[in-house]
Amino acid sequence: MTSGSNRPDDGLGDRLRELDAAEGPQSAEQIERMFADVKSECDKSDRTMTGFLRSRSTKVRRLIVLSVFSVLAIAGWFLFPLVGAQARTVPWTTSLISFSVLLVLAMFMVTRPVHLPALPKWQSVCLVCVAIGATVLAAFWPHPAAQAATHDHSGGVMAGACMGVGLLLGVPVYGLLRLVDRGNALGSLVAASAAGLAGNFVLKAHCSVPGTSHELLGHASVALVFVVGLGVVHRVTKKPT
Repeated sequence: MTSGSNRPDDGLGDRLRELDAAEGPQSAEQIERMFADVKSECDKSDRTMTGFLRSRSTKVRRLIVLSVFSVLAIAGWFLFPLVGAQARTVPWTTSLISFSVLLVLAMFMVTRPVHLPALPKWQSVCLVCVAIGATVLAAFWPHPAAQAATHDHSGGVMAGACMGVGLLLGVPVYGLLRLVDRGNALGSLVAASAAGLAGNFVLKAHCSVPGTSHELLGHASVALVFVVGLGVVHRVTKKPT
């Protein structure tokens, strides 16, 4: 049998232990400095609104988003006049419910826990396409004849005003979803579609100007501007690899 004294690596272990002993304090000091730097960065992040929201649990983040959405929806519902009673038809109600369901689904996708497998990108793309499609479809619902008769045909003039209002209403929704997003794939695109849905929900509930052309130009365009505009911005600001 081969004895330990005639091994080729005889004495190597002692030499390695000597080297470890010599470098030990320096390595410990470096690790301690690295830990202090990381802790400092984490503390700075936690003091920001983004750090605070993203450090919350998934359940808390979702409750925060749902609470903010609910408060805004309830306040807007009662503070601003709804469309006339003749316009509150089944298609009108269906559109509002569809926008709400898609908005909640977008919120769940954005706040998906990071420990779960990432959602396939095609699912996010499908949600965006469905959201835009829902806003376009809502524009083609027939309007009651009584409602059309009580308005002049200035839908094209008012379309710009509605689009501006819808964009302004969608910005807080987009910002909130981006704050609670921990880095989901295409999360910004989903947040943009949610912003468009929120704007369309408010416009559908309160805008009493009838007409498919008005809703296409002033309502459905909000979701399209958010999604396409965000895509252009990301394309321009994308760092070359």
